[in-house]
Amino acid sequence: MKTGLHDDIKLVERCISQDKKAWDTFVEKYNRLISHSIVQTLTRYFFPLENQIVEDLFHSVFLSLIEENCKKLRQFKWRCSLSSWLHVIAARVTIDYLRKQSTGLSLNGETDDEVPLKDKLTNGNPLPDEMLEHKEEKVIFEQIKKSLTKRELIFLELYYSRELSPIEISKILNTTENNVYQLKSLVRKKMKKVVGKYL
Repeated sequence: MKTGLHDDIKLVERCISQDKKAWDTFVEKYNRLISHSIVQTLTRYFFPLENQIVEDLFHSVFLSLIEENCKKLRQFKWRCSLSSWLHVIAARVTIDYLRKQSTGLSLNGETDDEVPLKDKLTNGNPLPDEMLEHKEEKVIFEQIKKSLTKRELIFLELYYSRELSPIEISKILNTTENNVYQLKSLVRKKMKKVVGKYL
């Protein structure tokens, strides 16, 4: 048995036995992974990122592991790594939250009886020239998305859509403010390169 896996098994066993030091170790070891999974899931569905929401979901994930005498944690069968399993748990908790917030709106508008949020906010039909412009913008945006990494896409949402400051973004991404500025510069270069192809 690999050392890392053996250590994780022992850690989980200690957590299940209500060992406070084990839980402190567990949180310290996996807090960044869980936070990243939450932010990644929120961004995937274009949901506004707010520090309080991320923090609440972070606590909800750990609460789901602790409640009912660690029932969920006891159900983990080690068929995959603990980190992979926690990523799935964090994503599910976040998606459950999004479903409760959607109140009838589809997260992606894939079914006939659910209206996508972008359509719900549209008033009237666009003119032909507007449709062409929107189509071009969509193509450019899709190309930008393809050119960026997941971390860069998260930054794009945080900085340009949510208009968070570099220091706020650094806290969410668990990095330094200087690294955020470097990330900003890299993202802008990639975006400029993509847009330049259509000018």
